[in-house]
Amino acid sequence: MMTSLSTPLSAPSATDDNPGLHILVVEDNLDSQQLVCELLGALGHHAHGVGSGEQALVVLEQESFDVLFTDVSLPGMSGIELAQQMNVKAPGLKIIFASGYGAQISKNVGAASFSLPKPYDIDQLQSILDGISRELQSTGDLAH
Repeated sequence: MMTSLSTPLSAPSATDDNPGLHILVVEDNLDSQQLVCELLGALGHHAHGVGSGEQALVVLEQESFDVLFTDVSLPGMSGIELAQQMNVKAPGLKIIFASGYGAQISKNVGAASFSLPKPYDIDQLQSILDGISRELQSTGDLAH
């Protein structure tokens, strides 16, 4: 089911029991970046957006995140190159690739990664984030 932000979302807000994930969104299209950040916020998560892989590296050096949500096709450093660098620098970081290229992308990175085709299926996104949240809560590895 494709959902837009005008459709009410049945997602819980962040609470003490479910504090929400800290997610870095890497998307060079500003409108898409803002839309994804708003969507993630509506799903009860905390999103920070940047426009390039290079900007993401700077922010990732300064802040802790649970999830890297990156477009694959970016100017300069691609989302795949960014993910490969983060596998070395922050091996516990979960990665979601947003792409029109299909699910094979996450298999090429070799980390805990997922592929989400564009346009986004909200239920699929929420399912991926819920799984990541449960895993990180069970291990005590949330970036809070």
